[in-house]
Amino acid sequence: MIINSIASGSSGNSTLVCSESYCVLIDLGISFRKLETGLSSKGKTVDDINSVFVTHGHTDHASGIHTFRNRTKIPVYGTYETSDIYVDEKGGFGSNQEMGVELDRFIKESEEVEIGDLQISAIRVSHDARHPVAYTVQNGNKKMAVVTDLGEGNQLLEKRLRECNVIIIEANHDPVMLEMGPYPELLKRRIKNPRGHLSNQKTGIILKNVMDEETIAVLAHLSKINNTPQLAVQTVHEILRESGFKSNNLKALIPFNDPMEIRI
Repeated sequence: MIINSIASGSSGNSTLVCSESYCVLIDLGISFRKLETGLSSKGKTVDDINSVFVTHGHTDHASGIHTFRNRTKIPVYGTYETSDIYVDEKGGFGSNQEMGVELDRFIKESEEVEIGDLQISAIRVSHDARHPVAYTVQNGNKKMAVVTDLGEGNQLLEKRLRECNVIIIEANHDPVMLEMGPYPELLKRRIKNPRGHLSNQKTGIILKNVMDEETIAVLAHLSKINNTPQLAVQTVHEILRESGFKSNNLKALIPFNDPMEIRI
């Protein structure tokens, strides 16, 4: 299984996961042109994508879906509550960042969807959107997870993450940088909320609970204003070392321009 970041951060998110024969995208919060450019840098084209899975309806995770569906016949999955159908029926949005996403197929928590030799499952997470989820992708005996966005962990999530060889998880902000930074107070409270975003410290605690010496952890969705890759890695490393963890399999995923490729 090969894992590449196409984009990561508040300006857009998309992760490419491929076996030898099949590829899926987790989230599509970028333009079709940026997607094509990102895929090309990985030696892929849009035609190589077999399905897209959306974690939730915030624009930085789903804004590219409408154009993608208009230009391709590739199916897009997500929870029912994320869909535009739900919005039409219920009215309103979970937040001013949230959109109703045009979905082709629905996925339920703990349901497994097979895309060729890839098995994809959804896990509920705590975030201020309609039914947000994380995803695991399995190929043979290898498994990875994409876990953004969330404000806190939970027992089921941690149980599922212990099964993974690779964990891509947000380390959104440093609390001091957030508190001292330029964001308005209302936005700061939203980010710090249990339905907001993980701080570096909260990410470190989750990883301490789920990693073993062979697990590769990738820190994603780093704020450009309230965090740095160096600080995120340093903070999480300190928490792991304090718990006796000795592995160095920890990386920072820099938004948009990181060439990282992970093979498992």
